[in-house]
Amino acid sequence: MRIIYILEPYHFPGGGIATIYRHVEILNAHGFTAFVGLSTKPATDFYQTTAPLLIHAGRLKVQSNDIFVIPEIYPHVFKALMNTPAKRLMFCQNHYDLPFTSDSRASIGEFGAHGVIVNSRASSDFFKDVYGITDLPLLPQAIDAGLFAPAARKTRQIAFMPRKLPRDAAFIEAVFKRRHPQYAAVPWVRIDGVTQREVARLMAESECFLSLSHKDSCPYPPLEAMACGCLVAGFHGDGGREYMTPENGWWADTGDYMACADGLAAALTTIDAGGPALNARLQAMAATVQRYSPAQRDTALLAFWHKHIAELDLPEQPGQTVSVALPSTTASPWWKDWMPPILVRAASRLKRGR
Repeated sequence: MRIIYILEPYHFPGGGIATIYRHVEILNAHGFTAFVGLSTKPATDFYQTTAPLLIHAGRLKVQSNDIFVIPEIYPHVFKALMNTPAKRLMFCQNHYDLPFTSDSRASIGEFGAHGVIVNSRASSDFFKDVYGITDLPLLPQAIDAGLFAPAARKTRQIAFMPRKLPRDAAFIEAVFKRRHPQYAAVPWVRIDGVTQREVARLMAESECFLSLSHKDSCPYPPLEAMACGCLVAGFHGDGGREYMTPENGWWADTGDYMACADGLAAALTTIDAGGPALNARLQAMAATVQRYSPAQRDTALLAFWHKHIAELDLPEQPGQTVSVALPSTTASPWWKDWMPPILVRAASRLKRGR
């Protein structure tokens, strides 16, 4: 029996992608046979992963006792595997990306999945509120405190990740420098397209972090920044409200740019003042990060798979193998979320060489 997490070889890093690699590493370390299934090997290993890779080159050999774990953004994979005996689990790390169909009465069957697992309370609540499902397995996120930790000496700078909201980031920076001129000279450090270790280093050095979370079920970067000792301000992205409180950051609704700018200024002022207010903030951040420990994630992950495999009662032998064509993902790349439609069409034509 194989557990195969399907991924595409992305050229940029992401928290949800890292989670999949970590799941496969943990499962193999505890006696399971698990792989990350990829069309090709990624050009850059952003995560320094030891997870075994199953490179299928667009044609997957499916065994009858395989279990596929498929992100919600890959409806084409569910469709390709529909006529095979393999089990299909949707790993929903962001309910905002669910591929809804025209059949509103099919419950989760509309996704072509035998079951759904989630990694946040926001996604769990979504399936309860919309589909009436109350018992979905929740496999929590984890922050590696050995990797994400404060540097011995902090630098006065504001770190941010612009990938999802680049124009918003530029606007917030401009507002901040004009609304709070006493901090206009503070450098802004862009974190984009680098390895997980480099992300941790830049966060560890920075005093503050701007959260640009947007339509997230449970955003990673603000948690990672807290673990690195950054005071954090910015958007909660909806799902961030799972852990964001007035005690551990300065949070804003999407589009409230003034609140983001003012929150960053308040963070810098708190650092300058020091004393009990700063200590209370740091303690609240540390307590938040502790709720997302690797030990908690590992326990939940292993418990789920032991229970799920026992319930499936799969055959020990792989049985007949079926070859399935697996085209590349049709999920929209990140830039389509903010580019004007005319530029999206132009970029797509350029990518096709037309």
